[in-house]
Amino acid sequence: MTSVGSTAVRDAIERYQPVVGLHGHVHESPGAQRLGRTLTINPGSEYGDGVLRGLLLNLDAKRGVRSWQFIQG
Repeated sequence: MTSVGSTAVRDAIERYQPVVGLHGHVHESPGAQRLGRTLTINPGSEYGDGVLRGLLLNLDAKRGVRSWQFIQG
């Protein structure tokens, strides 16, 4: 399996290295990966089943991402 997301978005993340990139597609599974220093996260969804997925993200001004957890409702 390979990423099929926007190459322009990936290029911007790789160039500017934000602390975190939050993304979402209703037809993709949840996942997270690092692109350089950036943690990119897609909580995914099961839209057809009425399940909304999200993310709890704990940020620190000095340390960046301290923790994260997928949630659903």
